[in-house]
Amino acid sequence: MREHFELFTKEKRAHYVSIRFDLNNESHTKPEDTAVSFAQSMEVCEDLKELSKLRAKYLIIGIPEDIGVRANMGRAGASDAWESFLESFLSLQQSSLNDVSRFCVLGSVNTKDLMLQAQNLIASSPKDRTQLSDLVKLLDQRVSEIASLIIASGKIPIVIGGGHNNSYPLLRACGYTLPVDCINIDAHTDLRPASGRHSGNGFSHAIQEGYLRSYYMIGIQEHYLSQPMIDLIGQSDAIDYSSYNFENFKIQQEVLKAISHVDTTNFVLEIDMDVVADFPSSAQTPAGYSFQELRIVIKEIIRKARQSPKYIHICEAAPCYGYKHQVGKALASLINDLP
Repeated sequence: MREHFELFTKEKRAHYVSIRFDLNNESHTKPEDTAVSFAQSMEVCEDLKELSKLRAKYLIIGIPEDIGVRANMGRAGASDAWESFLESFLSLQQSSLNDVSRFCVLGSVNTKDLMLQAQNLIASSPKDRTQLSDLVKLLDQRVSEIASLIIASGKIPIVIGGGHNNSYPLLRACGYTLPVDCINIDAHTDLRPASGRHSGNGFSHAIQEGYLRSYYMIGIQEHYLSQPMIDLIGQSDAIDYSSYNFENFKIQQEVLKAISHVDTTNFVLEIDMDVVADFPSSAQTPAGYSFQELRIVIKEIIRKARQSPKYIHICEAAPCYGYKHQVGKALASLINDLP
């Protein structure tokens, strides 16, 4: 496990501490006030065997990869979301209005070796795309291992970064004993055929293998639906969606449809940043929800659900297609909104 997961230690946390020194102090060693950031006060874990002893409700992990996106013939860049998130999230202020104790940044899945192997592979080549798919399968195992450990400890994993291919290993970890339901806020269904592994077929594999029971999607843009997907959804009572309606979007109504379709005592929440208009992502689009609408949708789902999601997965954000810190601040806001 340790070779495939890198803990976020106190030493690493220290790299994100930035102290504002008192400019009136000649030695420049005295802080200008008593402000404390998340980086200075957040709990860390030094041993994966001690997860259940952490006070945090949410354990945050990163997956710095875009192999699955590339295997789906998409744009690379999602590998950088994790670092962008950390920089913004850890700079948030610990205060009476914003308590960091509900969070612990646990660490990140080790993807360096897989990313190196994928570096020169071109998805337009069937041979190279097969190799990308094989690398995703190796990544699947690593993601499932750490997710299973967190879930077994009674904590809620929050997963940041990488492609939507990581939905499959997360669903496998969560639904191995009892199939789970899923609400996916996304412009796309990711229900491509379960042939090989990539970011477009994580849910197909999970359904086929019995880890995912009921599946509901919010924000689907119907012009991206292929006929086979339309047929699949039409033939299954377990799969349904609300399409993105730019003329008449009613958040309460969309959320109620989703909540009524799934069992919210046993569900997971998936969030693909492609659903936000003009957001820097692997499948960036000019159409979609505003970022504030996404925040409200997430808040309403969590407020109306009977229990907290088994995990929360935010994927496909790609900082290289925006301006510096845009992605990090957005992801930090979504996580900090959690109760």
